[in-house]
Amino acid sequence: MRVFATVFIFLCFCLQAQTIKQCQQRFSTYLNFHGSLNGSVKFSENSLSYFNPQGKKEYTFYEEELPALSLFFEQSTPAQQEALLRTKGLKPLSKKQLDSLYNASQKKYPVASDQLMPLKGMKIALDPGHFSTNLADAQAEQKFLFFVKDSASGNPDTVKLFESLLTFHTATILKGMLEEQGAIVFMSRNEADHTSFGCNFKTWMRNHRKRTLDSLLKAGNMPPEKHRKLQKCNEYTFFWDFFRDYDLANRAKKINDFQPDITVIIHYNVDEKNAPWKQHTKKNFSMAFIGGAYTNDNLSKTESKMHFLRMLLSDQLNRSEVLSAYTVRNFNSVLSIAIAKSQDASYLKDNCLETNSPGVFCRNLVLCRKINSVLVYGESLYQDNENESRILMRSDKDLYGVKTNERVMNVARSYYNGLMEYAQGIKR
Repeated sequence: MRVFATVFIFLCFCLQAQTIKQCQQRFSTYLNFHGSLNGSVKFSENSLSYFNPQGKKEYTFYEEELPALSLFFEQSTPAQQEALLRTKGLKPLSKKQLDSLYNASQKKYPVASDQLMPLKGMKIALDPGHFSTNLADAQAEQKFLFFVKDSASGNPDTVKLFESLLTFHTATILKGMLEEQGAIVFMSRNEADHTSFGCNFKTWMRNHRKRTLDSLLKAGNMPPEKHRKLQKCNEYTFFWDFFRDYDLANRAKKINDFQPDITVIIHYNVDEKNAPWKQHTKKNFSMAFIGGAYTNDNLSKTESKMHFLRMLLSDQLNRSEVLSAYTVRNFNSVLSIAIAKSQDASYLKDNCLETNSPGVFCRNLVLCRKINSVLVYGESLYQDNENESRILMRSDKDLYGVKTNERVMNVARSYYNGLMEYAQGIKR
């Protein structure tokens, strides 16, 4: 409870101008996965330097530049960032360059003073995870539960759940709740069975697969051997070798084009040790992810390097931790689910960095890396829990036009409470 009691003070601290010391704290707390980047970033009293994988110093950032660079990195694309840094190199930015960056950027913390609509003007993006709502699509995506009725094995009822449907219903309810408070809300997909491309997976495969692959080949963004393989492989292989990351990148692009103040990425979890998920588990945990936990090989591509520098030079990760801490606390209090610790899942122990906030972990997921805003990537509960799965199948409640159940409604309420608490702590 001590951590949650201090998040407001921490948030106010984060909104101050950035310093080298704050960048160094972010590097150690969020970004440097078990020391793997010790040779990539070096700090001095008044500057920090980035070294490429060959050990050559590539960029130096000076303390007096940080306020302008923080603004710039939050309000520009990786291509624009690369163009600026290519000319900057190791040199300090001139006064003219700094003035230009300040004029082009204006940091905002848009919480309305309207007490009746406290989120008025705030732009919030919602990303309901996945897309499959039938067994055919779900076979490719592998994001469903299907327990056949078998009392002998502990399954007295047939269980059929699609994570895409749960996340979409959660996002739709949350959207209604936020809009009532004045927020401008964007959803990365607008139908339960749609991908981010505005159609279901079968339709995309039929109408866009060949054209997309040919376009990438022609532009030199795909080697011929991979192009040939993807043209001929089955849907399952195509999804895991190409479409999953292609869809995630498109979700991030759509969200960044919206330029949100906050992004909420909505997922429902499963017990990893219960694979292949043909029976129930007694385990149930809540958690949330933010960006970070970089290793050296994560910096091989220029775009990934720009995302890393944005997280290092701005305070987005600090603010994301605060939002995520509020969200996890509400998962715990509203849903009565234990907050996960690193030992509760191998991916938490092996692939994440713990933050100072219980249940909030740094993880270098595609959306945590590519989305340029404060964000929370929520995993509210385990769908395969013996109690959760039966409740999640119900559709005995109706809210904002969604036929759902009390559990989904309370997951949406948890996100909403977290957002409202976070917004109350932001000062203009």
